[in-house]
Amino acid sequence: MPGNQTLQKLQWTEQNDAFCLENKIAPAAQFLWRYLVAEGLGTEIEIDLTDFNKQVTKHRGKGYCRLTLKNALAQLEQHRVVNIIRQYTWKIVKIVTRPLDWLNPKKNFPHRNQNYNLQPSNDLSAVEGESSSSNDHLRDEMIAECEEILSECEKAGITFNPEQSPEILEYSLEDVKSAIVLFHSRGGHEKDWRGRPKICNPQGWLLSCLRKGYYLLPESWSFGGLLAALGVTL
Repeated sequence: MPGNQTLQKLQWTEQNDAFCLENKIAPAAQFLWRYLVAEGLGTEIEIDLTDFNKQVTKHRGKGYCRLTLKNALAQLEQHRVVNIIRQYTWKIVKIVTRPLDWLNPKKNFPHRNQNYNLQPSNDLSAVEGESSSSNDHLRDEMIAECEEILSECEKAGITFNPEQSPEILEYSLEDVKSAIVLFHSRGGHEKDWRGRPKICNPQGWLLSCLRKGYYLLPESWSFGGLLAALGVTL
């Protein structure tokens, strides 16, 4: 389709930034949108969020957790930036990324009435129903995982209010559990000889641990490991 070839040449603009600012698009969702713009606009494509996360890792040194990736895609769908045609798994989807002018209903753009769903009319309702059901399932999964994260923190004596500290929900359940294990190994709620907590701010400590990936580092080193790192063989 000639129109699509023109659309695919469009790049990220200041208008995209303005849309993100106005609609409070999260940084992860913005980065995903940039990625999708480069992949092509106005045409069906299949994307794997794992591939996107590889680009994220190159850019920021560490990829996003699964929950952040899900939230990013969900926010773009919520604001009609993308239309999810089919959801194969939580990370592999067939979508159409809409042009920016399509998202602004206040102006009469020439492409505004163009169909960017690209689905035959007799199949559209069935696909939309399937997509809606899949999205509901994913949303339920996300809510359940968030509840588990908060529950694990509470069991460890580190209570988070998700409205005041939403950052904790950006990490996977496995990462949070690993950080909690490290929290306990570093003294947790124990007190020192002066009667003061070894970790004065458990919530702040846990978030810092997750941000900086301390839980990914080995707890201790061995003499054999040191020799191996130095290239010394015995």
